[in-house]
Amino acid sequence: MLNSQDQTPRSRLSALIVHVWRLAMPLWMFRDAHRGTVEQRIANYRYNRAQRKVLPFYVWKWVGIAFCLLQITRVLSAPLPDAASGAVSVSVLIFCTGAGIGFALSCVVIAVLGASYLYLSCVER
Repeated sequence: MLNSQDQTPRSRLSALIVHVWRLAMPLWMFRDAHRGTVEQRIANYRYNRAQRKVLPFYVWKWVGIAFCLLQITRVLSAPLPDAASGAVSVSVLIFCTGAGIGFALSCVVIAVLGASYLYLSCVER
């Protein structure tokens, strides 16, 4: 195993990205239930049903992220009525737009995680 001093900056960055991704998305905990033999698919589906307990935690995490992004959008959009006079910088417009897009994407993630939880909770195979 390599020390952190032995790793290149690129490998440290990729490890950080993987760590952040695993904190944000629970998909790495689930197995693909659409491939393999019938027995493997059934076993993977049962495994996924057992792992569904982590999904509400991730849903609430994404609700918090969405709320923060919505508040950032609200704060940054307050000076936008002055945009006609040219008083707003381009960076404020870019950050406001980025926070709005991030809010929309986080709502999609909430919907997907919620639907996955409901599917795994209600559908028996």
